[in-house]
Amino acid sequence: MLEEPIFIDQLSKLVGCKTLPGDLAENARALDLVIGWIDKRAKIKRVQNGKAEILIVGNEDSLSPDFAYMVHMDVVMGKPEQFEMVVDGDRAVGRGTSDMKFSIPIGVALLNEFLEEKSELSFALVITTDEEVGGFEGAKFLVEKVKFSPKALIVPDGGDNLVFVDKAKGVCQINIHSTGSPAHASRPWLGKNALEPLILIASKLIDEFGRTNKKESWLTTMNIGVIQGGISTNQVCPEADMKLDFRFPETESVEKILERVRRLSREVGGEVGVELSSTGQPTFTDKNLPVVKRFIRALEMTTERKIDVRPTYGASDARWFSEQNTPVLMIKPIGGEIHSDSEWISLSSCLEFYKGLRRFLFGLQ
Repeated sequence: MLEEPIFIDQLSKLVGCKTLPGDLAENARALDLVIGWIDKRAKIKRVQNGKAEILIVGNEDSLSPDFAYMVHMDVVMGKPEQFEMVVDGDRAVGRGTSDMKFSIPIGVALLNEFLEEKSELSFALVITTDEEVGGFEGAKFLVEKVKFSPKALIVPDGGDNLVFVDKAKGVCQINIHSTGSPAHASRPWLGKNALEPLILIASKLIDEFGRTNKKESWLTTMNIGVIQGGISTNQVCPEADMKLDFRFPETESVEKILERVRRLSREVGGEVGVELSSTGQPTFTDKNLPVVKRFIRALEMTTERKIDVRPTYGASDARWFSEQNTPVLMIKPIGGEIHSDSEWISLSSCLEFYKGLRRFLFGLQ
């Protein structure tokens, strides 16, 4: 059983590791810590791919376990003091407490119980280290190259405040590069400003997606994340870039979005190149599946509260499993203010969440 003092101690040690994406040494140090907490009978597999490392630890040596519990170790940058966890009443405050290092001691405890109980079911704890930068070298590699395919996947990364997530939007990120020619600002007719086509494209995109950007909806949204170019104010800009981020529901597709952007670029004219930089498909889990009903029921019995089912607008590593049609059980304890100076997680909610997972996985009454 995972008790609060152990949970706080392990979480504090993990928060103290500055596990930024791409920092192989620091992420490896944190993974070493985790391995030290796991029963020696566990089957351990560590895979390094590029600037990411993946840890797969199970009670069996299987790439298709009955249940996988997938979390990520990496966090976004923070101030030095954020990597020193503070307990304030029921809250653990610090970088990564809610997103999502709280989940790791819970996963370790569950795995150790599977090993102690000698369960007939197979269970794997999976930790990735590049979710915050898209999961391309972690979860994507895990699915496409390692061929990891669990029968059900628990992802405590989304569904804040004990809300079950049945679907999540897909991601489509597009880069647009514009080429012009330089000239002195006093004689702009001698050059070609690379920023002008991008500004016109941006204006058309705002006209097209402005309505869906104004309020919460299950429609495609668009964010102009970056526009950059130029060297000085007295020179006609010779090169410029614009980076776009689209979040889309299951009724939309990457191909349709890309074609819309290319059409707008053709209408504007100029030397403009449109490239796809990153994608992720929407995820969907049927809430009427028996495994989902049993999962929600176990948490409701433990928490003595109704578990709502809602979509989420953000993306997680779970999206890489969508093409496998793996049921994704996405929910997490009460917490908040992720990526902020005041990120926190509720200690009591974490322990309650752990007990709910035990009830689900071990059939406890």
